[in-house]
Formats: sequence, C-alpha cells, structure tokens
Amino acid sequence: MSKLTFNIVEITEGESRQDKILEPEDLDLSPYTFIGGGIEIHFNRQRQFIEVNYEVRGGVELTCDRSLKPFEHPVETTYSVIFKTDVQQETEDENGAVRRFNFSNNTFSIEKEVRDSVLLKIPIKKIHPKFRNKEGEIEEFEPKSFGKAPEDEEEKIDPRWKKLKEIKTED
Repeated sequence: MSKLTFNIVEITEGESRQDKILEPEDLDLSPYTFIGGGIEIHFNRQRQFIEVNYEVRGGVELTCDRSLKPFEHPVETTYSVIFKTDVQQETEDENGAVRRFNFSNNTFSIEKEVRDSVLLKIPIKKIHPKFRNKEGEIEEFEPKSFGKAPEDEEEKIDPRWKKLKEIKTED
C-alpha cells in the first residue's frame, strides 16, 4: 500500500494530522525526477465526508533549458480534497477537489492529487539558478554565433510578394 493511500478506520473521527517522509520512489513525476520531501496531511473525518488538506515540501530534479545541466528545484504546494459518498459529479480546480468515495472499499488515495499539485509547481522555463540574479529574475545573455555569416547574402524577396505589394500600392 502506498504512503498516500489511507484506510478509513485508521483515521480518527474529527480532526487529525499525519506527517510523512516522501522518498523518490513514492511519487512518479515522469518525465521529471522527484528528489524527495515531506508531506503534512490534515484530516477532518465526519459521517458524511472526509476532508483532506495537505502541504508538500520537496524537490524536483530538472534539466536547465539554457545549459542542459541538471539542478534541484524546490517545490512547495498545498491542496484540499473532499471525499463524499453522495457526489453526482466530481469537480476539481486549482485549490481543491471533490471526489466520490465508496465506503465499501474502506480506503482512499490522494496520490494523484499530490502528483498533479507538485507537477503544477514545475516552471515552464527551467533555468539553472546560476542564470538568475539575486531577486530570482532570469538574467539576459548574449547569444553566441559560430562562424561568419556570408556577406553577399542580400535580402531576397519572393517575386510573388513583390507583385502583391505593387497591387496594394496601386490602390
């Protein structure tokens, strides 16, 4: 059983809390590599529902888009999931989700929600920290060119565009 799968009878009525250490193999973030971290889970178990609020602190190994060097990116995220028996349609947004719960199983998992909330914290531009200034902003760089560009290359215009421009200027 996964560290993020829980047996309902082991969760006490009312509010409770669990802290767990997440190892790299506990969370599959393919194509990225989860380094590990911790999760703090708050449960609120009532007769009609189970509310789960969690906070994940960990790290992900990324490859820099600029230098192709690997680096560790810290990840912190929070999310809320409510498991109910009388849900007609499951819903989800950036802050939380409402899931259908079958009490006959006696177990529920938050693995998908944890995985998704961590993946959402991975930046689109994966830039190594050495390319960032003290404020965390990406530093500009001068692209390098190799070899000489041919000097005899003139701006070549497609003859079809030239004809279209002539038609446009006639009006």
